[in-house]
Amino acid sequence: MKIEINTNSYNQRRYSRPWIATVKFDSAGKAEFGWGNWIGDHANGSAGLLTIDAEEGDIIAQGQKDFRQPKNSTPEYGQIVDGKIVWLTSKVEAYTAYKKQLDQ
Repeated sequence: MKIEINTNSYNQRRYSRPWIATVKFDSAGKAEFGWGNWIGDHANGSAGLLTIDAEEGDIIAQGQKDFRQPKNSTPEYGQIVDGKIVWLTSKVEAYTAYKKQLDQ
């Protein structure tokens, strides 16, 4: 299924382009990203649209790098449940949901 998330306009001198990815975790818990697309105009920091193909149960992540405050660059994780994104509270919760999905 196609997942689409609207993004807000931003200061392109402070922030990177928004991004989205599907996430798989290796046996050591390291996240491996399968990148999606952002449709927008980074030169002007305009609002845009994140798009990615995902399947039921997939873990996704979205984010945007903050060049002034790198600690604010932590991605948000979610899981596709019944065709919608259920946002998770942390990378640990995303890892747990991913492992649970593999066990089913």
